[in-house]
Amino acid sequence: ENSTKFSAWLAQGSISPKQIKACLDVYERDHGANDSTYWIFFELLWRDYFHGYGLHYGRQLFARQGIRGQGAQGSFYPERFKKWCQGNTPYPIVNACMRQLNQTGYMSNRGRQLVASCLIYDLGIDWRYGAAYFESQLLDYDVASNWGNWQYIAGVGADPRGGRHFNLDKQARTYDPEQRFIQTWGGNDFDQNLDSVDAADWPISPTS
Repeated sequence: ENSTKFSAWLAQGSISPKQIKACLDVYERDHGANDSTYWIFFELLWRDYFHGYGLHYGRQLFARQGIRGQGAQGSFYPERFKKWCQGNTPYPIVNACMRQLNQTGYMSNRGRQLVASCLIYDLGIDWRYGAAYFESQLLDYDVASNWGNWQYIAGVGADPRGGRHFNLDKQARTYDPEQRFIQTWGGNDFDQNLDSVDAADWPISPTS
C-alpha cells in the first residue's frame, strides 16, 4: 500500500500542508527529489485547490448539476446503491475497495476514482449518493475534497474535458495484476445478479 496516510491527519487539523511541505523540502535537500516526493506535493496542491473551489462555489458544491448547471447522469436505484455500498457488484476491484472502506474508513485515491466511476457510469446512480456515503465512512473526510472530486468524476465540476469513465477491468489488470488486493478484501465474492425483479426497485427520479 503506497500511501502516506496523511489525509486523515490533515482532515482533522493534526498536521498542516505547510508542515508536510517543509519536511519534503528537507528530504529532497538531503536525499534528492523523486516521484514520491513529487506526488505528495502534487496531492497537497490538489487538496488546496479544492478548498479554494469550495469557498468560491459554496452551495453549488452539493448541486446535482454541479458548478456548470449542466445535466448530470444518474437516477437512484436503491438495490444497486445498497450493493455498491456493501461491495457486492459485478466488479471485483470495486467490491474490494468498498469493503476496505467499510472495514477501515480508508480508500486509496485510485480506488475512490474507480468506485465513483462505477457508481455513476456503470450503475447509473446520481453521484451525490456516492459523495454522501463517502462522507459517512471516510476517516479523512474533507468537505471540499470529497464533493469536489465527485463532481470531477461526474463531469459537473471545473474540468472542461467532462467526466471520467474508467474501464474497470483494465484498471484492475494494471494496478492489481495478481489480484492480491482483490483477494485480500474478497472482491470476487458477490451476487451474480445486480438487479432483482422487485418492482419496488424501479428508478426514482432525482431532485436538484
